Amino acid sequence: MKIKEGSLGMKEKIDPELLAILSTSEWNAIDYANLIVDNPAQIRKEEKDLSLKEIPLIAPTQLEVNDIWIPSSDKLRNIRLRTYRPKEKADLPVLLYFHGGAFIFGTPEQYDFIFFRLALDVGMLIVSVDYRLAPENPFPAGMDDGYDTLLWLSEKADQIGGNCGNILIGGSSAGATIASSITHMARDRKEVDIKHQYLLYPPTCHRLRTLSMHELANAPMQTRQSAAWMWKHYLQDKIDSPPRYAVPMWENNFENLPKATIIVCELDPLKDEGKKYAQKLKQANVSVNLLEIPGAVHAFDFFPCSLSDSFYEKQIELFKHIVHQ
Repeated sequence: MKIKEGSLGMKEKIDPELLAILSTSEWNAIDYANLIVDNPAQIRKEEKDLSLKEIPLIAPTQLEVNDIWIPSSDKLRNIRLRTYRPKEKADLPVLLYFHGGAFIFGTPEQYDFIFFRLALDVGMLIVSVDYRLAPENPFPAGMDDGYDTLLWLSEKADQIGGNCGNILIGGSSAGATIASSITHMARDRKEVDIKHQYLLYPPTCHRLRTLSMHELANAPMQTRQSAAWMWKHYLQDKIDSPPRYAVPMWENNFENLPKATIIVCELDPLKDEGKKYAQKLKQANVSVNLLEIPGAVHAFDFFPCSLSDSFYEKQIELFKHIVHQ
């Protein structure tokens, strides 16, 4: 992991323990910066190869983890969901979650290390969607998979231990974008009432014109160049005129959306657009809890350090408050 010169003393601002972990991580061997331009599928292959070298995680004995398939609105295919539920528990609040990965890579399994604990510590059913990825499946494929899942949960969550009437939605990075898009669609279609939206370092605008996007353009884990390419792969020939729901910041109605928790990182180029999205919600009288994590870079919570540990404890606190609202 290299931090380019001219990044406004960024290296000195990153949490020291996190910086050390980032610098020695084996994941740095993946050339994300170049592969995202012309070979996204290779990122998926290299991530899979690397994950196979790691010691497999064993689910806690108190937790039930399942892969299930549900019908899609596209009758020719099904949607895989990875579910995490405290054993012998029912009527649980449901967290519908979308993994990160720039719209083009990532899997639900990459979040096992978080969700194995979080489902138990909070006492909720987590449903992570293995949604279709760009560039092979650009917008609206991932969002459609997510909305199909939302509808299914609103009718059948009780079959897997959840409460059909108590559904939260969340995601990290590009997954947070998809979650946000679905909240707008669900509000408009009036088919499901989402209780809360939990957006972790969300990309909300494809224009990349915020101050943080320029000042932190070469930040570790998320650069301005990679942000530009993820939107190009996601929107493709519609990038100059994005379809409705594709770009959360470009929506024209923010009223009557679910309460929101939005988390940004001090040293993430996406920081300002997350804050601006929070402001749009607030202006529409939507209750927003906006948190900024000092010393953190994009996706910092994937790296084992004290900052990640303290953030995990904070997430337990946040979710317990959300599910008891």
